[in-house]
Amino acid sequence: MSMDASRYKDLTTSRGLNYHYYFSAAKEAKPTLLLLHGFPSLSYDWHNQVTYLEERGYGLIVPDMLGYGGTAKPEDPNQYKSSLIVQDFIDILDAENVKQSVVIGHDWGSVITARLANYHIDRFIGFAFLAVGYFAPNPEQTYENTLALMKQVTGKDGFGYQAFFADAEGPKLCEKNFDSFYSLLHAHDSLNIWPEFISPLGATRKWVEENRQTELNRHIPPEDHAYKKAALQKGGLTGPMCWYRIRVGDIEREDTRQIPQSSYAIEKPVWLGLAEGDTVAAPFLIRPPTEQWCKNLTIKSFSGSHWLLWDNKDEINVELTAWLETLSATAKY
Repeated sequence: MSMDASRYKDLTTSRGLNYHYYFSAAKEAKPTLLLLHGFPSLSYDWHNQVTYLEERGYGLIVPDMLGYGGTAKPEDPNQYKSSLIVQDFIDILDAENVKQSVVIGHDWGSVITARLANYHIDRFIGFAFLAVGYFAPNPEQTYENTLALMKQVTGKDGFGYQAFFADAEGPKLCEKNFDSFYSLLHAHDSLNIWPEFISPLGATRKWVEENRQTELNRHIPPEDHAYKKAALQKGGLTGPMCWYRIRVGDIEREDTRQIPQSSYAIEKPVWLGLAEGDTVAAPFLIRPPTEQWCKNLTIKSFSGSHWLLWDNKDEINVELTAWLETLSATAKY
C-alpha cells in the first residue's frame, strides 16, 4: 500500500453521507488536487499518481466515490445525482479550507469533474479528464438515443454493458460470478474482448452468467488486483452500479436540466488524456465534444487501455504535472 492509511479522513457531508478520503496538505504554494475515480475503482487506483504528485508538493484529496470503499453506499439511485455528489465535494473542499483546486477525473469521475465545472467554476483553476472527456449536459439525450446514435455512426453496438449494470439483477449476478465480472472489466486483451462482450446489448450479461474469465491486465500488479477485488467484494456492487441506473433511466437527465446553458462551456484550462486502446471511451467519441466546449484545451494521447492510470502511469504523471505547472500561480488555494 503506497497510500498511508493514517492519512485517510472521514467527513459527513451536508446531506448526511459519510465520505472516506485520502488527504495530504499542499506545500510550497502548490494547489490541492481533487482526484475522482470511476467504475469499478477505488481511491487506491490513484496511488501511482498520489506518490508522484505528493513528492512535488501538491495537496491531495482522493475520495472513495459514493458507493465504494469506506464511503457511504446508499442503494437508492436518486442519491447518486451529480448535483448532489458535486455538493458533497464542495463540502469536503470547504472542510479542508481549500478555496480553489484542480479536479482530475477518470471514467465516472470525469462526469463529476464536468459537473463541478458546470455548477462551481469559481472553485477551480483547472480541470483534467482521463479516458472520458468533457460532455456538456444534454437533458434530451436518452440512453436509447445514445445506442441508436452509436449504431448510426459506427455501424456497431456501443454501451450495451450499461443496461446490464443498471438492471436490478446486475449487481447480484456480478457478485455471484465476481471473478468473471472483474476479469472482463480488467481484461488484458480488452482491445479484442470489449467490442464483443462489453459493447453489444446482452453480451456482458452472457459473459457473467457463463462465468467466463480471461487474463487480467498485466500493467496492474497481481497484489493490486487482489487488493481491488477484495475491497470491491467487501463493499458489494449495488452502490457502484447505481451510477448506471441514473444514466440508463431518466434520473441524471432530469437532474441536469437545472444547469444553465451559459455554464456549458469551460473557459478555464482543461487537460484531456485520451486512451488510444479504449474501445468504449474511444478517442474519436471523446475528443470532439471536449474540443467543442473547452477552448483552453491541452490534449495528450496515450497508448494504453481504459485503465491508463496503470497502463501509462509514468507518462501520465509527467504530462499531468507539466500541465499543472502552467496553471495560474496567483490563484487562491
